[in-house]
Amino acid sequence: MSLGMGMGFGGVPSAHTDVLSASPEDVPSKLRLVEEIKSRGRACVGCKNYPDAASLYTKGIEVLSSITDDESAKKEAAILYSNRSLVLLQMGKVSEALESADSACENDPTYVKAHW
Repeated sequence: MSLGMGMGFGGVPSAHTDVLSASPEDVPSKLRLVEEIKSRGRACVGCKNYPDAASLYTKGIEVLSSITDDESAKKEAAILYSNRSLVLLQMGKVSEALESADSACENDPTYVKAHW
């Protein structure tokens, strides 16, 4: 579920081009980007803008996946997978929502909110 530069979910242009096209190099920059993504994702969910939320959470997952051998990154990824699962379910994409929920469990088997 990869995104094009500045494109939202499904290839639609997004108001979040700045973070969707960001490519931080070092771990602290990656973690700051993920925090910004989580904040924007929450705002999108609050406004029921599920496609943008899905795009943001997907970008956050991609950024975190580039941080290897870090358990805290895996736990953060589990949260983003779970959040993406919620928005995909709201968009009627049930099988994709289940895949994201399963990925949340794989990243953090102790995360009780992995399946909504």
